[in-house]
Amino acid sequence: NVYTTEFRVDGNTLHMSGLINYYTPEQLKDIFGAHPQIDTIVLGQMPGSIDDEANLAGAAWVAARGVKTYLPQEGSIASGATDFFLVGKRRVVEEGAEVGVHSWADVTGVTARDDPAHERYIGFTKALAGRARRPRPFTFSPSKKHLPRIFT
Repeated sequence: NVYTTEFRVDGNTLHMSGLINYYTPEQLKDIFGAHPQIDTIVLGQMPGSIDDEANLAGAAWVAARGVKTYLPQEGSIASGATDFFLVGKRRVVEEGAEVGVHSWADVTGVTARDDPAHERYIGFTKALAGRARRPRPFTFSPSKKHLPRIFT
């Protein structure tokens, strides 16, 4: 199913791919409960989330665990998966990995800047930046050749 989050545990590492959805926070709790040794989450191909509430809830829960997030060279994260990646106590991005960000607007033309709902994402990001020793922001602006790989 293209709308699922897939998990695989290998020793102290949790490999995660797919879309973050309504079930992801509970799946994470179950996996960490069964494998308390997990200290690293490796993100594979993760185009984002289909449930913003679940994404922020799962990300906050993972942040409290103090694990490292790791994006390997062949990894690709975008949208809500980028938010999720940021919760790592230590974040590693290998050269060649893809990190995608975007803005949004609804059908009426209201943009994130105009919508009060966007404040929770600003607060989420500020809270993460506040706990970093040396925040090093990054962005990825995909070229046309990258768009089909990242967003389809």
